[in-house]
Amino acid sequence: MLRHADNIQYIKGFVWLLVIRSLFILSACTETSNPVVDRLNDQSYAYHYRDLDSTAAYARRAISLSGNYPSGRAEAYNNLAFVSIANMDYGSADSLLQIVLGESDNQIELMIANVQMMRLCQRRSRNKEFYDYRHRAEHCHKRINEDITSLTLREHQRLVYAQSEYAIVNSTYFYYVGLERQSKHAIQSISPDGYIQKDTAQYLNYLYNVGAGGILEGRNREEVRQLEFDYLSKCYLIALRQHYPFFVANSMEAMAEHLLVAKDRQDFERKNSAIITYITGMDIDDGFVAQHLAERALEIFQRFGDAYQIAGAHRTLASCFRDRGDYEQALSHLESVVGDPRISQAPDLVASVREQLSVAYAAVNDKFQSDYNRNIYLDLQEQTRQDRYLESRAEMYETTARQQNILLLSVVMAIVLLLVLLVVFSRKSRRSSISREAGILLKPLAEWERRFVQEQAHAEELHEEVREQLAQYQLQEER
Repeated sequence: MLRHADNIQYIKGFVWLLVIRSLFILSACTETSNPVVDRLNDQSYAYHYRDLDSTAAYARRAISLSGNYPSGRAEAYNNLAFVSIANMDYGSADSLLQIVLGESDNQIELMIANVQMMRLCQRRSRNKEFYDYRHRAEHCHKRINEDITSLTLREHQRLVYAQSEYAIVNSTYFYYVGLERQSKHAIQSISPDGYIQKDTAQYLNYLYNVGAGGILEGRNREEVRQLEFDYLSKCYLIALRQHYPFFVANSMEAMAEHLLVAKDRQDFERKNSAIITYITGMDIDDGFVAQHLAERALEIFQRFGDAYQIAGAHRTLASCFRDRGDYEQALSHLESVVGDPRISQAPDLVASVREQLSVAYAAVNDKFQSDYNRNIYLDLQEQTRQDRYLESRAEMYETTARQQNILLLSVVMAIVLLLVLLVVFSRKSRRSSISREAGILLKPLAEWERRFVQEQAHAEELHEEVREQLAQYQLQEER
């Protein structure tokens, strides 16, 4: 029996030795860097806002050569997912990002994948999932900060992209759900004079998002609009010089929208005549500048291949024609948007287009089409309204819970302090009556603490109920 037991122990030890040796061999075979794959991924990233086909080609090449370099493969999948999101191939983007989230242990690439999932959820109006991926991105960021001193230069560059994209996606989401304060706070977390200066594409992204509206403050709306136009002008000039057609087009389209809503359009065009003439290369009659800028933007987006931005440019052009009373042209551009089946994946975009269609059809006395598009718009708005209501309740209860935690901590600290003082006082006085008085003094505080804990538990139950309602509503919407 003893020999049998010794044999068993020997076999166990041998097996463990094999396991440890195998793990050592596998870890030795896993590469921590691959200059060729890194270079391909760098080139893929450099083409993000320049040429989507080149971005995809370099990413696929990086994947084919990644071999035992999982971090390089995860980065390449993130680059491919970027292209799929631009093409509104959301199913493919989701699949690619899930590969990264399921296989990679690189916290920076995991953060980027979660941020891209946040953008995907924002486009598809999947609000609950947006917060889920936002929480995961924050968790990755905390893990990165714990070991930030050991990052290489290249990893720092990827982190700048991850952090700035996280801020911009958050700001965009909050803006579209009507949370302006949170939207401003998110993008103001980016320091325009900081590390983002080393990533031209993200710096342009920052300039455009600030210039697009909803972030800056001023004495009046016209002053703010002028500041925003200055940001867009800067974005346009840098994008043109550095060859970023995506931001050239985006800045021109946003300029067109600013011109459309200017209180005194002629005066606004006169103040900005230098940049407008530089962009257009010609003198354009009053009232046609916005249309010209929007048409140029649409042409660039069509060459670039971003389906979402193409739809947005058509919508802006429709506003230009409607502003001039040309409803037939406005309807033509709007119908081209809803005619693209991919657009149905973006409910907020569809809602804005349906609203304009309703107005345009009403202007040409087509009541049936006007009512039809208005009803679709209202249905989509109702879905968004319910989401916002549940989110606002969730936020309210989260705030209440935080405040109660702070108060509870204060109460506990006060009780501890009082106990310490009473113990000291009791030792000095050596009187038994002090103990009874201490009990009397502590009894109200203990009762207060008990009631406070009950109230906190009730608030947490309400918070959980709101979360469940939001999840149930999301499931009903998906069905």
